[in-house]
Amino acid sequence: MRNVRFVKGRNSQQGFNLIIDLHCHSTHSDGSLTVPELIDRAHNNSVSVLALTDHDNIDGVDEAQQYIEQAHYDMTLVAGVELSCWWENFEIHIVGLNVDTRSESLQRLLQTQQNRRRERIDSIIQKLAARDINVEIDSDGIPTRKHIADQLVQHGYVDQVQKAFDRFIGKGNFAYVRPQWCSIGHAIKAIHDAGGSAVLAHPHAYQLSNKWLRKLIGEAKTWGLDGIEVSIGQQTFGQRSALAEFAKDFQLKASQGSDFHYPSQWRDLGKNLCLPDACVPIWNDWFS
Repeated sequence: MRNVRFVKGRNSQQGFNLIIDLHCHSTHSDGSLTVPELIDRAHNNSVSVLALTDHDNIDGVDEAQQYIEQAHYDMTLVAGVELSCWWENFEIHIVGLNVDTRSESLQRLLQTQQNRRRERIDSIIQKLAARDINVEIDSDGIPTRKHIADQLVQHGYVDQVQKAFDRFIGKGNFAYVRPQWCSIGHAIKAIHDAGGSAVLAHPHAYQLSNKWLRKLIGEAKTWGLDGIEVSIGQQTFGQRSALAEFAKDFQLKASQGSDFHYPSQWRDLGKNLCLPDACVPIWNDWFS
């Protein structure tokens, strides 16, 4: 899928009160909804601009575009991806927005990431098996730790997905395997090579102090970061305001997205997303 170009005015959030959600997941990574189910839900929630941003995976993008056209939905799809990175012993996610999915540079990185992801999942399964905890993951698609957690629930080892992380596969537990992701700089370069915008995903999710968050954003800015997610739906007003200040201080554009994975009363496609007036929207870069 090629990069989209917006028409000034028609795609202005301020002018037309469009609902814009630039971060969500399908079953092509760790989401619970298929692409058609995801698009239908976005349509029912009146989302006008949607970015599909599966983890290290763009396989659902063309499927989503085709479904939107077949369903005759008045929705603009933005091709996206959420790239897993390693920085200072933290897993950091960089969202690539409005990428050209045909980019060879991006496709090479995704293939490497997917191979590393499969190797990590295999290692986790082996660690679990050594404790007589046996799970199987479908070889199709791109496996994630969420798939293992789902299996642990289905087999009765735990009764909730989060408990699978807390007891078995999360950091500090016996079946945890450190990921071997790309650097933030590598991710940003691949996104730019694909003509896209590179955005730091859910900055507060990393549980960094303000000092370390500034260090992260500052270093990422030197590597070409274009923006940060300011509005994430499930956040406090204070968190949103603080992220808006970070965007201003580092002269970065602002993005917004639900980070939707599954239906929940706390988080849904297009809900509670609004950028503070002082923010410069990331989609301003996509105007013709």
